[in-house]
Amino acid sequence: MTEMKPENLFGTTAYYDKNSSCEELVQLISCGIQQDEKGIIFLNENGRCIYANKRAFTMFRVIDNLTILYDTFDAWRRSLGVEEGTTSWCEVYKTSNKERLYHVRYKVLNDNGKILGSMYVIQNVSESMDNDLGEQYRLTHDELTRLYNKEGFFAAVRKLLEEAEPDRDYIIVYSNIKDFKLINQLFGLNKGNDILINVADMLSQMVKEEDVYGRINGDQFALCMPKDRFDEKKIIASVKERASRLTSRTYSIHVQLGVYEIYDRRMDVSFMCDRAYMACKTIKRDNVCEVAWYNDDMLINALLEKEILSSFDFAIINKQFGIYLQPQHYSDSRIFGAEALARWLHPENGVIEPEVFISVLERADLIYKLDKYIWELAAAQLAKWKGTKWEKLSISVNVSPKDIYYLDIKKEFDDLVKKYDINPARLNIEITETAVTTDVNKCAKLIMDLRKSGFLVEIDDFGSGYSSLNMLKDINADVLKIDMGFLKKTEDHKRARVILNYTIDMAHELGMGVITEGVETKDQLAFLEEMGCKLFQGYYFDMPMPVKDFEEKYKDGV
Repeated sequence: MTEMKPENLFGTTAYYDKNSSCEELVQLISCGIQQDEKGIIFLNENGRCIYANKRAFTMFRVIDNLTILYDTFDAWRRSLGVEEGTTSWCEVYKTSNKERLYHVRYKVLNDNGKILGSMYVIQNVSESMDNDLGEQYRLTHDELTRLYNKEGFFAAVRKLLEEAEPDRDYIIVYSNIKDFKLINQLFGLNKGNDILINVADMLSQMVKEEDVYGRINGDQFALCMPKDRFDEKKIIASVKERASRLTSRTYSIHVQLGVYEIYDRRMDVSFMCDRAYMACKTIKRDNVCEVAWYNDDMLINALLEKEILSSFDFAIINKQFGIYLQPQHYSDSRIFGAEALARWLHPENGVIEPEVFISVLERADLIYKLDKYIWELAAAQLAKWKGTKWEKLSISVNVSPKDIYYLDIKKEFDDLVKKYDINPARLNIEITETAVTTDVNKCAKLIMDLRKSGFLVEIDDFGSGYSSLNMLKDINADVLKIDMGFLKKTEDHKRARVILNYTIDMAHELGMGVITEGVETKDQLAFLEEMGCKLFQGYYFDMPMPVKDFEEKYKDGV
């Protein structure tokens, strides 16, 4: 057997026959590249074209002039509006008598962090579309990314598992880009497509030739590979590196990866993907890249989620949702308002708490429908209280982060005031700090417009994010709501209390009221009063309750 020797050859580790000369190796490698069916163009570290194979000259109809070849290629790239360094694109190249569809991939070549140069690999995919297998290619491949589509991926995975070594374990890795629909809506399909092409190219560079990968649906991709080659740290690092290229001041990319280990190769591949996707949906943290592995509890939760989504529209139409009111008090227990909280009043399952369905509706982009419904119930209740002992009470309602993108918030609330003929100062609007920091400029204008219309605006969950103080210099709200959970989330209560004290003082200096929610004990109440808090909400005073119970308990009104 010929001995294969590892060596640092031309700046990278290679394996070659130790009896071969360097000149022989260079000649063989050059000959191999020249005979490749793809066009290949190499640039040095300064971006100057230094080599191209014969196929590249043929594809761009250039004869024996390297400078003219690269100028022709680069002029085509620029005419398409493709930015320099874009990792992948697929566009038509036109000559005088024919159009060809070229798929181009760009790679930076580096050795241990040192950039040696770069290369373009150009494939004429119009040929594969026109030959005898063209129809099959179209049926099994995605037009945008040139990867397998869902049907092609399922078939290729089935073939891989049938032919794979029986004692080797395989996994399905499923990727999802968080809130990708919003990226398309806010920045257009071209930007969305550029992101998808980059994800496709990233996948192709992360795997080996025998692995199977494809675009399953929209922004979702899947990969089937041996478990022993899945390096979670390397994959996260690769995703972060690619995401950093795509992130801008106006949007950021967050990739969720779900992993399903295949125990039964006979299982339908679509079921395997479903389980990997279930793992994706359990990810709560908002990091650039997070990975979750499937377990059977996720299947139970997925079935519950499916039941919620299938019943939701019916429940809205049949008025199965109602509001519970949690009273808001002064320190002497006098009441000044209440927060309206959603409850699913299921005819068979009884009262379903919001933690069961809110997150499901948020992930499905349906939360705006529920919020609109709750806002209307609150407005209708204020109308019923007119002329009664409760007419001076206010009701606070929540605005979810996605509501700001799906709805015209100001118009929705203006319409409710007009429809029910209520005082806007009684319908308080709670916007979470997370929603505000997602788009400070948009929310600053919204809050200003709402206040001009007479609404009181509250910033909910203040202090939960990392940009709280920075946000306050741009946001002029009426009230800050601070959750006592702030103290529970740290072991250093002394430092937390100092921060809480200064936050309360700062809010008062800025002319804002402060409501502290989550108050559960008399000691907490006394502590907060010492800090200057006057408005409270929490179990120490009352639990959320049905409207009838609220009216009965506070029958004397304000």
